[in-house]
Amino acid sequence: MTQRSEQLSSLVHHNLNDIFIREVEFPLGTLATVTKVEVTPDLSWAMIHLSILPISKQGTVLKKISHQQRRIQHSLNKTLHLRKFPQLRFKIDDTELQSRKIDRELEKD
Repeated sequence: MTQRSEQLSSLVHHNLNDIFIREVEFPLGTLATVTKVEVTPDLSWAMIHLSILPISKQGTVLKKISHQQRRIQHSLNKTLHLRKFPQLRFKIDDTELQSRKIDRELEKD
């Protein structure tokens, strides 16, 4: 990653969490947090990794975010004021799930 894409990743990460708190209404009892943002070197795409709790609601929350993606993108564009802004792609961060699987496997031994 270039220095510019790393800086933009950090800004997108911070601002997206704020937008999720202020503007996106998630189902009751769910929490969505941006865990990581990866911006391509040409600044055309940003992969947004999300941690969604409880795990059973991941599909519902991701669908809600997908339906509001245009509005989220617009809000982010207004806060950052860039000429070229990356298109957002959302992905579930399954690090927690993977670590639970590893813990279960280790407990079997």
